[in-house]
Amino acid sequence: MKTPTFASQALRISFACLACSAYLALAAAGQRILAQNVPEKPAIHFRLVHNTLIVISLFADRNGPIDFVLDTGADTTIVDPSILPRLSFVPLDRIPQTTLSGVQMTPRGLIKNLSLGPMQIDDVPVLVQDLTELHKMDPHIEGIAGQNFLAHFNYLIDYREHLLRVERDREIQDALNGEHVAIQAAENRIFVVADAHAFGRAKLSLMLDSGADSIILLRAASQALRIPEQQTVPESRTVSESTSSGRVRLKSGMIYDLTIGSRRLRNLLAILPAADPGEHIGDGMLPTALFQTIYINNQERFAVFDPGIGN
Repeated sequence: MKTPTFASQALRISFACLACSAYLALAAAGQRILAQNVPEKPAIHFRLVHNTLIVISLFADRNGPIDFVLDTGADTTIVDPSILPRLSFVPLDRIPQTTLSGVQMTPRGLIKNLSLGPMQIDDVPVLVQDLTELHKMDPHIEGIAGQNFLAHFNYLIDYREHLLRVERDREIQDALNGEHVAIQAAENRIFVVADAHAFGRAKLSLMLDSGADSIILLRAASQALRIPEQQTVPESRTVSESTSSGRVRLKSGMIYDLTIGSRRLRNLLAILPAADPGEHIGDGMLPTALFQTIYINNQERFAVFDPGIGN
């Protein structure tokens, strides 16, 4: 199980706070969006924090509801130490984790079970980590549901209706009318391949991330696309990251075309971090919030972006 590093978490929390959401939700002409047409199935209402973070109520060891961020970009589920007394937490060990103040030992263990709607997973590995930065965004958040938990489910995220529909069998998949875009799973993360065009062209492997609101490109990807690095995020869209010498403004650029399967997005803002994270996130991150709805099938490894409903 790969441990989230501070660098990527700090960047992703900063990006989740961006006012510069690069939303471009495109619905194909004549399509009916699934959210209003699928018969009632297990569904969970969620709220959006900063128009990006999906906050859902889960039950842990039958205690709850407990507010978790649904985060496809986090490889590991995390709980704040404040809720440990409410959980049947079984400690396993401590693992080193790098922070701005140095290396600290982070407790790791198991919780007896964690439930997403009617679906329950037993013996879920979690890290115990102070979520102070998330509390600044929403004081009710007490955990992060990462991909080591979410990978057990197929589900539809509906941003318009603020609903998460969890699939019991194939009922959502069978109702969909849309292209199946292959996803690759690696190190508890999921990736899609996209063709990108700026001043150059490149095929990119992008991590699907429900915790970001702008595309994030690592250095090699931005260089392959020949995105000018002198551009900075406008003052009204300030983005910064912490360094040992203070806060540094992040650079940005534009992707003119991004094609995923047959879906084509235009004129997207991309954030260009000063340094790459020390973990595998492919060529960068693709926000799920760029779409009105997205169906993720972890079992058969495909996604459907802005699906309609079949005849």
